Amino acid sequence: MIVRKAGEIIPEIVRVLLDLRPAGSEPCRLPTHCPECNQPLVRPAGEAVTRCINPSCPAIVRGDLIHWTSRQALDIAGLGEKWGQQLLGQQLVSSVADLYSLTVEDLLPLERMGQQLAQKLIDAIQASKSQPWPRVLFGLGIRHVGAVNAQLLTQEFYTVERLAAADPKAIEAVYGIGPEIAYSVHEWFQAAANQRLIERLKEVGLQLAGTPPDPAPEVLPMAGKTFVLTGTLPTLSRREAKAKIEEVGGKVTGSVSSKTSYVVVGIDAGSKLARAEKLGIPRLSEDELLVLLQTAASS
Repeated sequence: MIVRKAGEIIPEIVRVLLDLRPAGSEPCRLPTHCPECNQPLVRPAGEAVTRCINPSCPAIVRGDLIHWTSRQALDIAGLGEKWGQQLLGQQLVSSVADLYSLTVEDLLPLERMGQQLAQKLIDAIQASKSQPWPRVLFGLGIRHVGAVNAQLLTQEFYTVERLAAADPKAIEAVYGIGPEIAYSVHEWFQAAANQRLIERLKEVGLQLAGTPPDPAPEVLPMAGKTFVLTGTLPTLSRREAKAKIEEVGGKVTGSVSSKTSYVVVGIDAGSKLARAEKLGIPRLSEDELLVLLQTAASS
């Protein structure tokens, strides 16, 4: 066959050279069942990859353990592929949740395992319970959800319950998350086996919630408005007038400029009034100021 680089990187079969095919060649047939668990393999529509989707498949569980313990996920130091294979072989674990039920006594029969190393591994497993929600989400191994996407999702969905209940459109609404990722996350949480896994992780004390986002700051009705006080007001001191203006979000400054919203005029107003008139800044009496503030506060 003739193969070229499509887009200068992806191998693409251009043509099969039938004349060069040896006599007696047989068609290549893709496997229909998983070589590890013998469950039927699945090839999603529009995809080139054929995969096993049995969550109990030893190969999948082994991959889950490696991913879960990796540095960007739960970062369980020392618990690598070698120990994961032994744990599976001895039927000590069948999912990542089983790690948190292990004891030193469970580990001691493993090959080349001693008391000190066993205790070190158990301590590392227990310490991983303090890893934050974004790391746990990444550790779950949901397709297309890397460390960055996990961070984006957990900022919006700050508990596992919120993420599990979200529909694809709500997930896709998160900045940086596309439809393929949104669909993958939604489908993962629909699977009964994954729902059971989440419940078990809750029971053993994993962090499946983060800090709720800060509420949006209250926008006061006179926010962005600037006032200048000049002269002596009939009943209000300058401090009282300033406090009333700031209660509804306004700001009091000491000089008139083109950015001044209102000039509050009292008795014996000075040069500030003249400058306000020159710039066309609206003037308010004390009574007019109080009406304006009252109206703003009740709106």
